[in-house]
Amino acid sequence: MVLLKKGFAILAASFLAIGLAACSSSKNPASSDGKKVLTVSVEETYKEYIESIKTKFEKENDVTVKIVEKQMFEQLEALPLDGPAGNAPDVMLAAYDRIGGLGQQGHLLDIKPSNTKSFGDKEMQQVTVDGKVYGMPLVIETLILYYNKDLLKTAPKTFKDLEKLTEDPRFAFASEKGKSTGFLAKWTDFYMSYGLLAGYGGYVFGKNGTDSGDIGLNNKGAVEAVKYAEKWFETYWPKGMQDNSSADDFIQQMFLEGKAAAIIGGPWSAANYKEAKLNYGAAPIPTLPNGEEYAPFAGGKGWVASKYTKEPELAEKWLEYAANDANAYAFYEDTNEVPANTAARKKADEQKNELTSAVIKQYETATPTPNIPEMAEVWTGAESLIFDAASGKKSTQTSANDAVNVIKENIKEKYVK
Repeated sequence: MVLLKKGFAILAASFLAIGLAACSSSKNPASSDGKKVLTVSVEETYKEYIESIKTKFEKENDVTVKIVEKQMFEQLEALPLDGPAGNAPDVMLAAYDRIGGLGQQGHLLDIKPSNTKSFGDKEMQQVTVDGKVYGMPLVIETLILYYNKDLLKTAPKTFKDLEKLTEDPRFAFASEKGKSTGFLAKWTDFYMSYGLLAGYGGYVFGKNGTDSGDIGLNNKGAVEAVKYAEKWFETYWPKGMQDNSSADDFIQQMFLEGKAAAIIGGPWSAANYKEAKLNYGAAPIPTLPNGEEYAPFAGGKGWVASKYTKEPELAEKWLEYAANDANAYAFYEDTNEVPANTAARKKADEQKNELTSAVIKQYETATPTPNIPEMAEVWTGAESLIFDAASGKKSTQTSANDAVNVIKENIKEKYVK
């Protein structure tokens, strides 16, 4: 804290300023009319939506809702310091994979929602840690297949269909003889390749993602999946696909230029394709060669409340209110982000939006991203798992074993007492 280094006088003044700060939700400020104030932190793009739903909440609870604009991850990073200082908002949005760590560290309010029937087990699992519920699900996300409708009449159904694209001269990569850009996926990125590993029987943590002592990224199925990925890197794809730093730019360029017929990506990419006037389609990722479904991470975001709020009852009411059937669907209408609320999701699916339907269908086979703090070590430990094997730097089994060993060592160092 910089102010602590500037002497006793400034230190005292800083404490006074914190105590008087009007934006300090943890100090339970009152509005000009004497009503309680609930601060809601969202990104600028969601402000209009919050404006549209807050009036009813204000009337029903005799409260003033104050909107604070801040990028979601910045807000979550700031919470451990802003909360104790009295400068954190009462409620905010949080990515599911951040909820577990913040909850276990004591920064989120654990709640007892009156109704969870509008959510499935998969949704509630992503806001629950150690039996405590730390939020209400709002949005679901997962990877899907994008394809160019000007190049393909229908979406590929199997990976065999994708392999056939490599034989199509339209997608031959001119700079490297025998290589193809017909289908591309950034499998050097663990987030992108996990669905392949999981489809073959690999897994991050045992016991539904809660047992960090049981890591299944080097089991028989995971190794088989890596071998299949090697086939693409060695036989079909240009060498540049091994470069994790530039592969995504290459994939996007090829797809936008009509040189890739199909790619794996997230729903957040659709806006770029629409802006580029690309005639794209969206579909579930094709069935794997072993006959199983691609099982990418299931993610998204939900509403959470700061542990430091002075209005815990109001905060919990907001979480349930903002995630209810009507407001979840209104959020979808405003943002096109697929609802976690099952009633709202069903209504969204009925709109026959291709992107929405693809996410909903793929989500059925998706695996919730573990939300325990140890997951942070997986992202770094597994980042070279595919690359080391695909580049020939290590054997398939050695690459998988080394990745798991790195993850285990980091977990032992940081979390095991």
